Amino acid sequence: MRRQLLVLVLGSALVALSAPGATAGTLYVTNRGSGTLAILDESSLAVRATIPVGERPWGVAVTADGRRACVSYAGGLAVVNLEARVVERRVALGGQAMGVALSLDGAVCYVAVHRADGDRLVAVEVARGRLRAQDSIGERAFGVYLSPDGRTLYVPEHDTFTMSVLDAATLAKRGTIALTPLGEGAFDKPHYLAISPDGRMLYLPFQGRALVAIDTAAGTMTTHPLEINAHQHGIAISADGRRLYLANNVFGGAGSLSEVDTTTLQELRRIPVGKDHEQVALSADGRRAYLTGGFALGGHDELTVVDLATGAVTRAPTGGTRPFAILRVP
Repeated sequence: MRRQLLVLVLGSALVALSAPGATAGTLYVTNRGSGTLAILDESSLAVRATIPVGERPWGVAVTADGRRACVSYAGGLAVVNLEARVVERRVALGGQAMGVALSLDGAVCYVAVHRADGDRLVAVEVARGRLRAQDSIGERAFGVYLSPDGRTLYVPEHDTFTMSVLDAATLAKRGTIALTPLGEGAFDKPHYLAISPDGRMLYLPFQGRALVAIDTAAGTMTTHPLEINAHQHGIAISADGRRLYLANNVFGGAGSLSEVDTTTLQELRRIPVGKDHEQVALSADGRRAYLTGGFALGGHDELTVVDLATGAVTRAPTGGTRPFAILRVP
């Protein structure tokens, strides 16, 4: 384990999406290949609707009242009316919009935009489509994460091996953290992160060879070795904060899902899932994992469902091709 002190002491982080014992909810999936947002019933995995949102949709965030979704896509941001199931507003952002998050009140959408003149994080007013603020960030931010108090944004940046930390109200940058546990090789870049339910820890996997843990209270970062040796993208954390689930990809081979203990940061087991995947989400009761098949370097057109008690794997269609982002809401 390698430990280092961060110059910046981070704020609290995003809590787990749902708690054990919660009822079945809804799954929102961006179909990157077919340009749609799919709405699935979590219990039956039936596709309730597919909504055209634009070319190459990336991330999705849903307001707490369930009335609107913000979907990033090749042209910018699509604001979707989930009751009417139509795009009610488009906001051009000058490039491929990638990671996305919503303010706690659902009034502001934060979007990472990959642009030829430099990547930016922008704050868009959902109701009007007006840009409230923007700031420069590193290249190709796969995800954007908001702290539970709504004050801090965390943006891991793929091509620059960094993470920006910004003030959510103004987008003023509080600091930048280097993420180079394996150096700066072509496949050693950060993708997504998971955050402990108490908001203290951030976890980022790297190539199945390192798991970075950032303590936001102490302002420290530690690197823990792994022996999975796979190109990792998606990561999710259990509602009790005790387990991490990592999507392991082997470029067309037999992908897997790793379960990691957050106390020891050691791999507990590895579940074969047969294919490569992009993102991971968990059911509220922690019994199922959902993996999207639209892996950025290939992938397939299904949602993979893993029974975490038995390791059984099933597939489900998402009403489109190359399912990419997944979000579970109550």
